[in-house]
Amino acid sequence: MNEVFTITEDDYFAYQWHLFKHNPTARRSMTIQMLTPIAVFVAIAIFYMATKKPVKGLYPLGVAMIFWPFLYRTFFYRSMKKKLRKLIRKMEKDLPIGEHRVAITDSGIADGDVAFAYDDIRSVIANENFLYIFYKDVGQAYLLPKNLANEKIMSRIDDTKKG
Repeated sequence: MNEVFTITEDDYFAYQWHLFKHNPTARRSMTIQMLTPIAVFVAIAIFYMATKKPVKGLYPLGVAMIFWPFLYRTFFYRSMKKKLRKLIRKMEKDLPIGEHRVAITDSGIADGDVAFAYDDIRSVIANENFLYIFYKDVGQAYLLPKNLANEKIMSRIDDTKKG
């Protein structure tokens, strides 16, 4: 079965955003950056109590620390989305954005330079419109619209990693 489909900038952004949100290093970094100010506040509060200074002046900062994780996550994600979109626009010529002609056969998938057998598929992650097919030892995934996937591909969807 030969099909033609288009990957837009938004489709590729959704793929990259999924990778970012499920990256353990990015998660760990964000957690450390969220918890460090809280730890500093706790240390300051302990110092105030140990030296018998009035803690009343720390109340506004304490309230801010309660909201800090939520605010930080919101602004961090917003900042990362802007940076990611800017990077995608800058590298658009080198990315798999545009029209693709895929041949889905009984033995595997072929699309220009990319060709792999079903046995080479490591995992398949489903998003709203696309499947992210990770194959062989390649770090990138092949993006395939859901409506083009056959049973051999759909059976490999990793339910724990749905996007």
